[in-house]
Amino acid sequence: MKKGFTLVELLVVIGILGILSAVLIGSFAGGTESARAVKCLTNMRNLATACQTYGMSFGFYPLAGSIERVGIDESQGIRNVKMRYREMPGWISWDSQGAYAGTVQSHIASASWMTSSYDQDDIKRTYALTNGVLWKHISGNRELFVCPEHTRLKRFQRNRPLWTYVMNSFFGWDNTKGGSAKPDSYYGIRYDTLDRADRRLLLAELQFQEGYTSEPVDDSASAGTVNDCVLQYKTNEGGELIGFNHTAGKRTKVAHVVFADAHTEKLTMPKSGLSSGDHRKLTEWLCTGTDFTFKGDRYEELR
Repeated sequence: MKKGFTLVELLVVIGILGILSAVLIGSFAGGTESARAVKCLTNMRNLATACQTYGMSFGFYPLAGSIERVGIDESQGIRNVKMRYREMPGWISWDSQGAYAGTVQSHIASASWMTSSYDQDDIKRTYALTNGVLWKHISGNRELFVCPEHTRLKRFQRNRPLWTYVMNSFFGWDNTKGGSAKPDSYYGIRYDTLDRADRRLLLAELQFQEGYTSEPVDDSASAGTVNDCVLQYKTNEGGELIGFNHTAGKRTKVAHVVFADAHTEKLTMPKSGLSSGDHRKLTEWLCTGTDFTFKGDRYEELR
């Protein structure tokens, strides 16, 4: 008579299969997370290369944010001379569907015309992306502007962000605080004279988690229109922080950054975490090209 499996044997086999499945699923999940991190670094490197291509073509790095320009319109005769304002786009435009071009009133005193990456309609957000000066230099590839890890965490959001990277405000922008405000550089930073391109932050990831928990930052248009594309590292500008958005090793958080010479790096979150003050210092050191070192439990400026 053919002997079958006993109940105990079946339970043992099922238990072993369960353990193997858990190991395989964990390995697959880790591999997927690693793949997203690699894709993010590749995106940032390609965007930085596009910035260099733009710089070699025009002599300046792209602006971190759009700048308002003004000129005299004499088309209606000498008695009807008017000032005409238009946008000088940044790497991502702040305009919405071209409505800003050629107007007779300055828009700099209000952020209402800016386009958010998050919760405005797709036509306006798409125009802001495609009207940015980098669009044609990356052959119109939308995927380069979005970190896949960020997209995964925002998968239940009605409008997923169209870009999740921010450019160092050092490269020039209008701060929309009124007519007296002056950009860091009207045309941008010259490509061939940039000091410390190997240590000057160009792009970082938008910080999309507060305290690196499941609580998301406020991504409404009113809170994020400027912060969407410009890393305002100065305290009087709002003082945004670089995002430690990826996990490496034993749940260690890392931040992806790319420098003006197009090389990328991973910065590790200290074991004890970062206070808001230390996080702000690190962000400022990166943006200003200041040398620093990592001690394992803290970052220190090199003097």
